[in-house]
Amino acid sequence: MEIQKKLITPAKAVELLQANVKNRNPKSNVVLKYAKDMANGKWKNDTFELIKISKTGIILDGQHRLMAVVKSNTNVYFHVVEGLDDSILDVLDTGTVRNASDVFKINEVKYAALVPAIISFYDMLKESRKGRSTNVSTRKTNAALLEEYYLNPKVWDSIAYESQNLYNQFGKILTNSFIGGFLAFFSDINNEDAISFMNQLCTGKNVENDSINLLRMKLVNDKVSTHKLTATTKQMFIIKCWNAYRKNQTLKVIKFMPNQESFPIAI
Repeated sequence: MEIQKKLITPAKAVELLQANVKNRNPKSNVVLKYAKDMANGKWKNDTFELIKISKTGIILDGQHRLMAVVKSNTNVYFHVVEGLDDSILDVLDTGTVRNASDVFKINEVKYAALVPAIISFYDMLKESRKGRSTNVSTRKTNAALLEEYYLNPKVWDSIAYESQNLYNQFGKILTNSFIGGFLAFFSDINNEDAISFMNQLCTGKNVENDSINLLRMKLVNDKVSTHKLTATTKQMFIIKCWNAYRKNQTLKVIKFMPNQESFPIAI
């Protein structure tokens, strides 16, 4: 691996970009900002922020800067490193943050916009089964999330698909990550019950336990309320309702008493 300082002309930038077969969608505002700086002579050449290119021609870092060279029609010196492994794309930190959805999309995951958030929320809920608050940070790196996805890609794709359907049927009352995360979390306990419970909660159809209707009412009212339930409170309500559903019990009220009760354990 060799780092070289090279003068990148608009023609050279176009050549590099055309060889780039896989990358995240560019952010036009970032390209415009860089291009204005270049055109106005405000761009600093010697910051040593590398243009990183893989063995197969993928621009691992520097896509926006190269596009700005083309847009500004200027010649700019960059330090360029070539011949890197494609796999480091998942863990690079860049001038514009590469989020998990970017990484999943680059790796051609079908539900790239949904799956990372669902897996992250699922992992957080798993911590709650250990008696820990879901405020405990369990955030994984982009590479770790992708690795978790590839352990069961068909399962995660199915959960993402189902969560999107339920999200729409519930009038977007709960987020996709909530629905998908709970669906995966409850499935670890009992897959059949998980599917049935989440469908009843989100659609309001064939409800078998009045606790579910009670929870639906709370969540719908919260959507239009000026005093919103916290994410943690909603999580607790859903788990309490799930436990009642599993035990075939009906809750008369669903409430949370701060400082008087711990996070409920799903059964």
